[in-house]
Amino acid sequence: MSSDTHIDLIPSKNIADAAEEVTNSKAKRKGDPLFFMTEEMQKLSTPWSISSIRAGQIDIKNLPAGVILDAAAGSGVQLIAFSMGLKRPALGIEIDKEIAKLCAANMYINADKDDVQRTMDRVLIGDGTKSEEAMDAFWKSLRNAGTRAHPPIAMLHLDPARPRDAQNHHIDEMQPSLKNLLSSWSKFLQVGPRGPAVLLDLSPRLDGQQRNMVDSILETVFPGVPLTWEWLSQGGGRVDRLSVWVGSISSKSSHRCIRVGRKNIMAKIEGLPNKSELVELSKPPPFGSWISIIDASLIESGLQEAWLKNIIPPGCGHSWLRLKGRRPLLIHTEPLLEHENSNDFVVCSGKVVQHRLSAPELRTVDQVAAAALRYEINKVTLRCNMDPEMHPKIQRKLDFELKGKEGSKAFMIDIDLDRGQSSHPLYIVCKEDN
Repeated sequence: MSSDTHIDLIPSKNIADAAEEVTNSKAKRKGDPLFFMTEEMQKLSTPWSISSIRAGQIDIKNLPAGVILDAAAGSGVQLIAFSMGLKRPALGIEIDKEIAKLCAANMYINADKDDVQRTMDRVLIGDGTKSEEAMDAFWKSLRNAGTRAHPPIAMLHLDPARPRDAQNHHIDEMQPSLKNLLSSWSKFLQVGPRGPAVLLDLSPRLDGQQRNMVDSILETVFPGVPLTWEWLSQGGGRVDRLSVWVGSISSKSSHRCIRVGRKNIMAKIEGLPNKSELVELSKPPPFGSWISIIDASLIESGLQEAWLKNIIPPGCGHSWLRLKGRRPLLIHTEPLLEHENSNDFVVCSGKVVQHRLSAPELRTVDQVAAAALRYEINKVTLRCNMDPEMHPKIQRKLDFELKGKEGSKAFMIDIDLDRGQSSHPLYIVCKEDN
């Protein structure tokens, strides 16, 4: 083995001082730690809130001995969160020399100076797929600093780079290569009772076929090791993060969906995915029925049927009206149950009070507002398909028309009514239960 291909950086005040000449250390949000990042790094880095939530999901008792490795560390935010949360030394590998220096500076300014394990933190400049050379350089750096230990890898994290402008992603676009990197590092990973600990942070734009290809790679490199796929939502009507948790950090279920807030997990469900049947309406939904918009990440995870068991009252009729897109729709005959681990997957829920044949327009906003007031509604959020340029203008005017009035909140959705050979949209106002 040779360490010539990897240059070691020891987090230090000198490295942090040099980073100050490149960019200022800033907290992205109030209460977050400080990090050195360029504008481009800011766009690519995992937010601290997500990074720390992930670290909190790992049971340290299940983690094998050794250091936390990030083989494409970037700014180091996720690696630092793992290292701090799991009380383990951190090893980052970054092929870009300047980014690696900022990563080392970030390790230094966020380190607990009284924690002796921080003396083993390192960043290596080099290729993350060359495991033998990297470990040789890491151990040599420790020896040169007076540390005789040769710690193994307790956990591997990888967030590979991918094209940013594509609507769909292919695993072959990821750099470094998943298969090459995992195969290279498999011999250095400590093995716990449930196998090695690996977390792959993947593109949320991977389709089912691409996820199957990832499964095949993991089965080839780590035969028989359990996996948990996780879909993470921040409530914006899309999947924000897709990851696969391998071996010692996997759960007992193959699929998991979580809804997170700014600092914590708000809702979580695990289980096996199931398909759902769609119902096409030929008539407008009856007044008094309920319609709910469901977090799209729950549908993507395939766990919506398991979720329904927690939240649908006994004997309540229900059907899925839409399963694709940013606004999956569920119609049901009674209000949803209160369930601490399920309600945060509901974007909004309300009783059908009005049908409209056309979408709101600027010239008809006063009519929409007048109709809302007749149902004691003082706020209507437009959650229907509209011209994206006109949507905010119409929403602002509608808010203005209803401002200061008494009443409840509501939302407007659109559905397509089946008319045999054709269909036409219907716009529905649903009054929320305050």
